[in-house]
Amino acid sequence: MTNNVGTILEGLNPEQSRAVQCIEGPVLIVAGAGSGKTRVLTRRIAYILAQGAARPSEILALTFTKKAAGEMKERIASLVGGDCARWLWMGTFHSIFIRFLREYSDFLGYPKNFTIYDTSDSVSAIKNCIKELQLDDKVYKPKEVLSRISIAKNNLVTASAYAANTNAITRDTQARKPRICDIYALYTKKCKASGVMDFDDILLQMNILLRDNPQALENIAAHFRYILVDEYQDTNYAQYIILKKLAYAHHNICVVGDDSQSIYAFRGAKIENILNFKKDYPQCSIFRLEENYRSTRTIVSAANSLIAHNTGRIRKECFSSGDKGDKIALVRAFTEQEEALLIAGGIQRILRDSGAQYRDFAVLYRTNAQSRSIEEALRRRNLPYLVYSGNAFFERAEVKDMMAYFKLVVNNNDDEAFRRIVNKPARGIGGTTLAAVSDIASAQGVSLFQAALQHPKLKAFTDMILTLSALEQTMEGQELAVKIAEVSGLYAYYKSDTSIEGLSRTANVEELLNSVAQYAEELEEGEPCRLDMYLENVSLLSNVDVSDDEDGANKIALMTVHSAKGLEFPYVFIAGLEENLFPSGGMMASPSDIEEERRLFYVAITRAKKNVSLSYADTRMRNGRHESNPVSRFVREIDDIYLDHPLPKERMEQQRPFSFTPRAERPAERFAPRDNTAVKRAPVQTKPEIIDPDFVPSPISELKVGRRVEHNRFGAGLITEITGTFPDLKAKISFDDYGEKYIMLKYAKLRIEK
Repeated sequence: MTNNVGTILEGLNPEQSRAVQCIEGPVLIVAGAGSGKTRVLTRRIAYILAQGAARPSEILALTFTKKAAGEMKERIASLVGGDCARWLWMGTFHSIFIRFLREYSDFLGYPKNFTIYDTSDSVSAIKNCIKELQLDDKVYKPKEVLSRISIAKNNLVTASAYAANTNAITRDTQARKPRICDIYALYTKKCKASGVMDFDDILLQMNILLRDNPQALENIAAHFRYILVDEYQDTNYAQYIILKKLAYAHHNICVVGDDSQSIYAFRGAKIENILNFKKDYPQCSIFRLEENYRSTRTIVSAANSLIAHNTGRIRKECFSSGDKGDKIALVRAFTEQEEALLIAGGIQRILRDSGAQYRDFAVLYRTNAQSRSIEEALRRRNLPYLVYSGNAFFERAEVKDMMAYFKLVVNNNDDEAFRRIVNKPARGIGGTTLAAVSDIASAQGVSLFQAALQHPKLKAFTDMILTLSALEQTMEGQELAVKIAEVSGLYAYYKSDTSIEGLSRTANVEELLNSVAQYAEELEEGEPCRLDMYLENVSLLSNVDVSDDEDGANKIALMTVHSAKGLEFPYVFIAGLEENLFPSGGMMASPSDIEEERRLFYVAITRAKKNVSLSYADTRMRNGRHESNPVSRFVREIDDIYLDHPLPKERMEQQRPFSFTPRAERPAERFAPRDNTAVKRAPVQTKPEIIDPDFVPSPISELKVGRRVEHNRFGAGLITEITGTFPDLKAKISFDDYGEKYIMLKYAKLRIEK
């Protein structure tokens, strides 16, 4: 026991060691970027086991990605043995909670084998609801409606509660979308009838279970003596409530996170969860992991100087004991095309001078659209790259077709799966037949498949699905997947296409079947491979768990900053550092939005181990127009001593978008490609600024749709839309010279045009 404990604590710094050994009561571990939080979490679990404080099955460890859970479990197994580690309840929030939801599915009114909609399934289902309600999908855009419903669910607002919420209905009415409550209600009804949950339902239904079933709450909460949560700053309100309920029995909850890396507010994450942990648990112990083992001293200090501008944060001062490292490069370009060429040139130079590999580089940007010019520049120089876009493989049409067959075999009532493959490959089932089936389903309140059983033209299809469904109880998952591919005719259909595209589609279907086999190989010894569990596993994969790097090649990584969280690279290039791009929304954003954007930039900088390069362009094409925005305020917030070429003082003070320095003086010139490739410059139309020291804004009450207004920077424009509720009103204004912009009225200064 003593030797084992010594091994567990070996190599930890004093604060890490204290955090590992404090196992009783609530604990908050504030873990700065690169501070070894995974090591602390895994050692802490191993320490609990070594002390005999709990059995493995009494420990619940929650993460946000399957990859993180897998890595932690492997590390724990190396310390306490695989036979011990295998009994830990360790996984993502959703994968763990699904186990409870299946156990209590009857109470919730769902079948045990309920399936899970991915985002595209949900969007398709919403689209069908909009059509059934005879609404205009150009007004009720399916993705926007789904986003609104998702926010409601993450705040534990059910469809009935939403319809009864006066503020929500008023907000939707002002946005000219008063029927969202009806879409939400119909979508909920259809999901339940189909025996499916979407991703947000897993958290919503878990809360309903713990709220309405006291025995379930007692059984689950009493079972776990220790609860550990990774990336606590990313939890939303629903997760927060679940954790509070589960921790009430033993109070041994340990959360690990970094408020400075809370960047998912748009998904419902609440930074207040980590900021208020001390209020929720007054007796909690707090440990600060401040030593960064990833980055140079310059990178860590620069990141500190940036994040210090946020007011809503937990006090900590990160430091590095590593090399001082190079100063952060600040690169100014004329256009986004030149910016991309300078980035490519910078990568080439480092490759030549340092012996680095392509995989050592990452180019990060705020929005996906920015990758185009960077991709073009890298292709010009024959530099291999990979654009990371999450679950790209599982979004391919042929893969979704095959997955839909899997889903319908497992759950015959899955309407979206039925719609997708009832006539694929073609079976002569047209719109008239499907309309008749849909009418039967609506009239009888049954699923499309149950309605199809009553239609003679669909007998061959329904018989095939029922035959395959019967095999699910006796046939291993990988064998059944192959059987479905053959019997459905889908594999033969794709294989019959000998074009290059057809061969690619066939290869993707084969890769999907390989994926089922690989899943079977990764199961614990003796655990059967079931197709329904494979589907659940795929449904819960995050962007981090699935990359599109199928051949594992040595390539430069291109991704948004959000996608880069949790990753690290020796060399990081951060592009597009201009107001209104990064930070998104710029001067029109609220203070809390700006703090979130600053945290996002902090995450970008702290991905780098050795070197960071920041770049911005004086003019950029956006929405078909050339836009000019000042350099990002975040660049100015980094202490000058960490930048190789700090911004000139006059530029910092005036922030004029076109105050160009002569080309010979531009710091970006140092990064120009050696072949002196000509950069085509876009024509620029200089637009005058309004500079009026006596500008007095009009009261918000006077600002109405249809009125012309003036802004002290953007000039004159027409208010075309006002949404939200006071005091959070947002106006869409079509400016004469700057196009459409969304403006928060409580922060903007507008006056009625004179």
